[in-house]
Amino acid sequence: MNFLYHGSIISGIKQLKPVSTLNGTDKKVVYLTDNIPYSLFYIWDKKHNHFDGKHVTAWIKNGTAYYEEQFPDQLKAFYSGVSGYLYIVRFSLGISAMECREQLYYSTESVDTEREEFIPNVYNELIKYEMTGELKVRRFNEQSEKRKNELIDMISQVILKNDYIKNPNTPNAEFYRKYFTDAWKKAAQTK
Repeated sequence: MNFLYHGSIISGIKQLKPVSTLNGTDKKVVYLTDNIPYSLFYIWDKKHNHFDGKHVTAWIKNGTAYYEEQFPDQLKAFYSGVSGYLYIVRFSLGISAMECREQLYYSTESVDTEREEFIPNVYNELIKYEMTGELKVRRFNEQSEKRKNELIDMISQVILKNDYIKNPNTPNAEFYRKYFTDAWKKAAQTK
């Protein structure tokens, strides 16, 4: 492995800085992967999606990237029409493998970018990887009724836990109300 990847909406990055928090710690890191389709999920357009955070439901297993939709057409809703950049960096000694997370790496130091590739439409690019088998998408509408209900229940619990029903005009509440309509209805009925 010579290269690692990092997806971003921002162009012209010459050095990736450690601004994310390493899971379970207070360390600031930059995340990287050697799996291109997985890195594309992090080209997140907060204006397009109306959400400052990132709602990425992806993982890597046995070298394949997976994405699970939590509402119908989630992949298309979040990534169609979104453009961004795939940053390529050389693997170096300061980069560590994440424990228990296949093909994920991090650095506590800034990492110089080797080059960037413009991705004009992230959704179209992800579909290309799905067609080659490098990405498996678990589409919401193709799930069993049991799994659909589990996903709806899971998101409705997030809505309830964060009191989004009580505070429906916050940006996070608006995000969940807009995209996760069935989970929002369930949370509203539960409250």
